[in-house]
Amino acid sequence: MKSVVISILPAAIIAIFSCTNEDGEQTSIPINFSAGVSIFASTKAPVNNIDDLEPIQILRSDGTADYTSLTAPTLTGTINSSGVVTPSELQFYAHDGTSVNFMAFFPQASSIGSGIANFIITGQEDIMVAPSVYGGWIGSKITVNFAFTHKLAQIQFLVKAENSQASSSWGTLTYIKINTPTSLDLTLITAAFDTNSNAQWADLPTSIGGNASQTLTTTATTAGNLMLYTVPYPLTLKVKTSNIEEHEVIIGLYYLQPGNQYTITLTFKGSGTGIPITASLTGWSPG
Repeated sequence: MKSVVISILPAAIIAIFSCTNEDGEQTSIPINFSAGVSIFASTKAPVNNIDDLEPIQILRSDGTADYTSLTAPTLTGTINSSGVVTPSELQFYAHDGTSVNFMAFFPQASSIGSGIANFIITGQEDIMVAPSVYGGWIGSKITVNFAFTHKLAQIQFLVKAENSQASSSWGTLTYIKINTPTSLDLTLITAAFDTNSNAQWADLPTSIGGNASQTLTTTATTAGNLMLYTVPYPLTLKVKTSNIEEHEVIIGLYYLQPGNQYTITLTFKGSGTGIPITASLTGWSPG
């Protein structure tokens, strides 16, 4: 569907914007792309730099912004450190004056259909989304500027033993897990993000994996991280060590804010009868 601006222009003016060369042949006008870079500087997410987003998935909709008929991305693209986006195929404006819209996300969705992109997460991927933006028409070019935002929060874990006796009692750390939804839906037209009706709950381990042998010392050391959308309240951690079977730790955390970092410190005490914890929140702010 043509924009209102096009519909009121006489045919002679439309012909001017169709762009012809000296031989009277129509020429194609390329569409330019860029991406915001400030939100990536000094983040604590797996996506540390804008050029880590490779390849981004790009959707195109001519006329009105309507992505319901798509079952796969229109194309992919790369972003350099300056924020310049290079699509896998050059994009051009329609000669008839139809306007164009684009949106993008990272990583690739598990499926796309009926205006929904579904993602299945393992806890180690960062989902970034740039909502739909208007890209102009052949008579009025606009650089398509993708503004990516985080759709997940990150939980980082620190562990330590209260003393050498506690370290011996517990043994080495095997895993830390959280039960969470792993099937997440992105509504393309609004960029709304939520759990799928079939959320597919699973116990996801931190980045140290499900069979680590991490030594517990009296100095707090990292025990991995998880990228999650939501957690049940209260948050229950499942912790296992080489000497103690799976142990549940309850934390009064009820909401994860996308783009925030939560740090949870587990202090292993005494003879393996409890794990006092602390929790703190750090926002991901632009550099």
